[in-house]
Amino acid sequence: MTALFAAETAANPLAPDFVTMGVTLVVFVLLLTILYVTAWGPILAGLRKREAGMFAARDEAAKVKHEAEELRTKLQAEFAQANDRIRAMMDEARKDADALKASEREVGKKEAATELDRARRQIAAETEAAMDSLRKQAIELAGLMATKAVRRNLDLGDKQALLNESLAELKQTVKA
Repeated sequence: MTALFAAETAANPLAPDFVTMGVTLVVFVLLLTILYVTAWGPILAGLRKREAGMFAARDEAAKVKHEAEELRTKLQAEFAQANDRIRAMMDEARKDADALKASEREVGKKEAATELDRARRQIAAETEAAMDSLRKQAIELAGLMATKAVRRNLDLGDKQALLNESLAELKQTVKA
């Protein structure tokens, strides 16, 4: 064992060994080539595809955001127009309501005036009828009193003549 130990101690571990270096270099290059072809190529292609997807998503998001802004602006304009139309419709409805109130008020005034006119005519007619009745009663009373005063009984013709004469006098007295 001493011989083995002595042989091992004679070799310098830091001394360059060109065969080992060459084999290591060939294995490294071969491994690098195999990894480039089998692993790095697909990984690189996947990364590029992912990067392109991210850029496309970013561009799509920007496009959607721009469209949303345009749509929001358009909707705000439409809402403003709708509010203006609603205000105009409300103003028109108020004006129509005011006009309807005024026309109803006028119709009411006309109906009230017509009713007042009719009531006045009816009162005048009833007053005239009451006055005629009162006149007839007054004439009958006067005739009765005259009959008692004269002590004679007037016939129907005499009463009618006396009534007409008294009515004429009474109308002249009322007009004067």
